[in-house]
Amino acid sequence: MNGFSVVAVVAALGLAGCQEPAAVAGPEAHQAAPQPPAALGVAFDKAAGLQMRPCDEEMGPRCMILSDPAAEEFMRDLLTVQVHAGPLETVAAEEAGFVRNAGGRLMTTYGRFEPVAVEAFEVNGKSGLRALVACGISDPETGFHAAAGECLWAVVSDGAQSVVISSSGFGNGLDAAETAVRSIRFTTD
Repeated sequence: MNGFSVVAVVAALGLAGCQEPAAVAGPEAHQAAPQPPAALGVAFDKAAGLQMRPCDEEMGPRCMILSDPAAEEFMRDLLTVQVHAGPLETVAAEEAGFVRNAGGRLMTTYGRFEPVAVEAFEVNGKSGLRALVACGISDPETGFHAAAGECLWAVVSDGAQSVVISSSGFGNGLDAAETAVRSIRFTTD
């Protein structure tokens, strides 16, 4: 499978902000990783060494965080994946802020500054929506920077359920999210 390992996860990124990522290993370092419970309902590729863990309880039972234990502590969390019941545009509006403007164009209200246009895409025969937005990042040396990061928000749906993926504002989180979004697939529980 083109050097990536498959990780069963169910989650859609439903965070109102970006998470902070960790360093992602190069493609040559991909390997099979432990799989979370099959009840999550989605799988995606990820680099070797990255780990999945459940989100905090308030984010719901179908939520996982992909992290890099080798990265600096403030950059470890790369992305969040949450699965929600519902069709693409409904979940995208509720969980990723993807709404239609006065002209009917789909825009995201998440991120900093002006709304960003949302683009449609398809992955493994499923419809998706995505936007790259400016977002905040923090580090212990320089503090919080309101728009110094780039966060990917993506929603992919099989019609009945939708997965939301949201990256941290650091480059390693964006890379991990792009890999996950390009390979997302729904699994049978």
